[in-house]
Amino acid sequence: MKKRIGLLMLVGILACGSLFAAGSKQTGEGQKKRVFGYTYWAASDFFETIGQSIKEIVEANGDSIIIVDAQQNNQYQVDVIDDFITRKVDLVFLNPVDRDGIRPALLALKNAGIPVVNFDTSVADLSLVHSYIASDNVGAGVICAQAVNKTFPQGGDVAILDYPANSACLDRTEGFVKTLNKNFRIVAQQDAQGKPGPGLEKATDILTAHPNLVAMFCANDQSGMGAFGAVVEANSRVQIYGVDGAPESKEVIAQGTQYAGTAAQSPKQIGVKCAEVGYNILTGKPYEKEFYVPTFLIDKNNAKDYLGFWQ
Repeated sequence: MKKRIGLLMLVGILACGSLFAAGSKQTGEGQKKRVFGYTYWAASDFFETIGQSIKEIVEANGDSIIIVDAQQNNQYQVDVIDDFITRKVDLVFLNPVDRDGIRPALLALKNAGIPVVNFDTSVADLSLVHSYIASDNVGAGVICAQAVNKTFPQGGDVAILDYPANSACLDRTEGFVKTLNKNFRIVAQQDAQGKPGPGLEKATDILTAHPNLVAMFCANDQSGMGAFGAVVEANSRVQIYGVDGAPESKEVIAQGTQYAGTAAQSPKQIGVKCAEVGYNILTGKPYEKEFYVPTFLIDKNNAKDYLGFWQ
């Protein structure tokens, strides 16, 4: 297993263009060179942007970072973190595949004395990490519900594509449900696993079962794009609202399609904050135990201002 993980990590690190280093070293000037570990649940521009934002700051400080995509596999991520520990990294930036299943790795990091900055999706036990940094995910759901309330003042049938295994998506759904006006009826709520394929499949079933649907809230833009595909295929007038502000969703929003809006996150700012907090932890400076980066609505009125890049 160790040999397999080591090979997979090398491939992942080379693919990300990260520097490869085993633990802290001394530079020629005698200053300690730090090595960070960064692991996230699945490949996406969003997490790559966060990682790149951190990497730029880390390398500007003369340090290095090992970046590994966990490929939506909790056991693989646990093994990756075990490898981080073996390499004696100074700090780990963690976005968990499974908020509960990552616990053994967190305990191992604690025993090794390696601090953890948890980002985007919280681990189940926040006492095992030093800091949690994320978008205002509840607020993202609130923003989408407000848009639905405004667009459909008469109310109607609404569906939700959620992702219960992911705490960020749980928070978004919570914000949406609590803000939706009383004259709306949630007629379906399905787990789309945060991915386009299941989003397409679940949305297709929902559209068939509920022909009077007016809107569908998707806990992220990946499942939202799947739902959008179902809407186009069915020639439906249902409006899609997602969360992320991903480049592909902004493209179709700007065209005035049925993808009506997305509550935009800023992965660049999440990365900047992660790096700031990480260095503060290592240097003994004050740092936030929790920090939430605000979200905002991107719709057809402003989508063209954000095309082609992550905000």
